[in-house]
Amino acid sequence: MNKKQIIKYIKGDLDSIDKRKAIEWIRKNPENQKLYSILKAKYIASTFKDAPNNSNDFFFERFKNNIRKRKFSKKIYLVASIVVAFAFLWNFQPDTIFNDTLSSPKESITKTLNDLSKVSFITERGDKKEVYLPDGSKIVLNADSELSYPREFNDSIREVTLVGEAFFDIKRDVTKPFIVNTNSIKIRVLGTSFNVKSYSKDKRIETTLVSGKVELIKDEETPIILAPSQKAVFHKKDNKLEIEEVKSLDQVVSWREGKLIFNKTPLQEVVSDLERKYNTKIIINSKTLLNYEYTGTFDNLSINDVLKLLTISSPIKFKIVDDKIILE
Repeated sequence: MNKKQIIKYIKGDLDSIDKRKAIEWIRKNPENQKLYSILKAKYIASTFKDAPNNSNDFFFERFKNNIRKRKFSKKIYLVASIVVAFAFLWNFQPDTIFNDTLSSPKESITKTLNDLSKVSFITERGDKKEVYLPDGSKIVLNADSELSYPREFNDSIREVTLVGEAFFDIKRDVTKPFIVNTNSIKIRVLGTSFNVKSYSKDKRIETTLVSGKVELIKDEETPIILAPSQKAVFHKKDNKLEIEEVKSLDQVVSWREGKLIFNKTPLQEVVSDLERKYNTKIIINSKTLLNYEYTGTFDNLSINDVLKLLTISSPIKFKIVDDKIILE
């Protein structure tokens, strides 16, 4: 990560994938955090050229005035004020981190405030988070995911960007369609509930409609309309979009209750879901297992119980080496 990329991150000029890489690089060690803090301090100072002697008090008061002009709620005002206070106390730590339990950054659900017009929520592996949008819509964000959106929906559309997985319960508003941006397709709705799985490392993007109606938009192609209990699967490698019937919606959205349900699911996908849920590294050390499809349910089990169940219900053995789980 070079200085130009860090400055782009500070300015909010990176896309979601590069932004996540920057956050991970900053957290990696104290030296990276120190460089980030210095560059961010310089950048913020450069935006306040009229500040007397670069006074921190001046910055804080100006920030509060900007917040008042935007007519934020008391809750948002309080959070934003705390963000500024801690930013100066900690010499501009990476996008000041908050979470419900005040746990360590790697264990926390991270709320990132890049500027006053946008809000981003990032969940770590092993976490999930409920997010309420300005219009009252509710989103449940799965582990290792990022959601960003405007602080206020002032335009003719309500637009958010997702990297990872989330369940959307959207308030109906015929005057303002709701748009979900992923790295390959757009999902357009008026008011409905649906699940989107769009992890950058996965081979496909899945959109499953629970209720209502959604349109999937890809480039300039004709939009595809989903009906309830249908799933749209976009295959990244083939640049191909397919529609499937969903026999069990519970299987798709079970992660919200801490469950993982698999039905003839390729083991590589099973492993990816387990890594995100349990914040662990799992290696498949067998070419035969790469072709294996797993069927089973993990209902709020510990990772040890999951591994035991795997060995009982499938031809899988495991061992743990240097905190890594190896499947054989």
